Order: sequence, then structure tokens, then C-alpha cells
Amino acid sequence: MRKFVHAISTLIVIAVLWSCNDIDKESEKKAIISVIERETQAYYDRDIEERAKTLLQDESLIVLVANNDKYGYAVGYNQVYENSKIAFGRNPEQITDKFENKDYKIEVYKSSARVVYDEYVYDSKGDFKKKVINVRFLEKVDDTWRIAYLGDVTTSSYD
Repeated sequence: MRKFVHAISTLIVIAVLWSCNDIDKESEKKAIISVIERETQAYYDRDIEERAKTLLQDESLIVLVANNDKYGYAVGYNQVYENSKIAFGRNPEQITDKFENKDYKIEVYKSSARVVYDEYVYDSKGDFKKKVINVRFLEKVDDTWRIAYLGDVTTSSYD
């Protein structure tokens, strides 16, 4: 009986370890980067509905942004959506700046991911405007990555 229990226990441990490693991390990283870049592009385009598709749509969503003259903090999808409507209403024109995301540091887990990357922003002429350090936590919901935490610090705003 002991041998049987030991054998079953060993099989369970192997199955758990196998399932933990059953992630195509490179494929998931590409999907995560795609979601992040879609969210950023939707923000630049002032497309609130497209941006909403990239965000976790519940009360656990958090957005925190900071630069030298202001910061923004919102908790919950409804507050983030309402804040976006206000901001996009004040400045409805598409932002013509271009962004380039670099140096992605991504940790992928079965249903979540942690991402840190640099965003370089250039004006429509291609001149450098600012650098932003971005942090994203994502959750996988119905096989789709969604941003659960969005944090931006415009580092070029500080000495």
C-alpha cells in the first residue's frame, strides 16, 4: 500500500510540475507585447473602446501615472474608463507623437505576467520628447491577456 501511495504521489508531483512548465513563454511574450502596444496605440488614437479591450474590466484594475507636474491614480475599470472619457474629451485629437517600446523584461506565469519596459516618445518630426518607464501586470482571462495594473513614470520629467 505504501508503494502504491508513493507511486501515486510521485505521479501527481510530476503532473503538477509538467503543467507548470506547459507554457510557450515566447509565444505568450509576443501576445503580451501586442496587448501593451495596442493599449498604447489606442491611447494615442484616443480610441476609448479599443483601449477598453486591452484592460481588465473589473474593480481590481489600477492605473498610476506620474510626471513632473501631475500624477493620476484610478482604481477599478469604471473609474479608469470615466477618467479616460474626461481626458479624451478635453483633448480629443489623435496624438501624433510616435512611441517606441524597448528593453522588455517579461516574466510569464500560467495566468499572469509581469512586465517592465522603456517607452521612448518622439514628436511628429522624429525629435525625442520623453522617456517613460512602464510597469504592467497582466492577467489571462478566457485565453486573452488583459492589463490589470498600468504604471507609468515619465523619467525625463525629473532631473
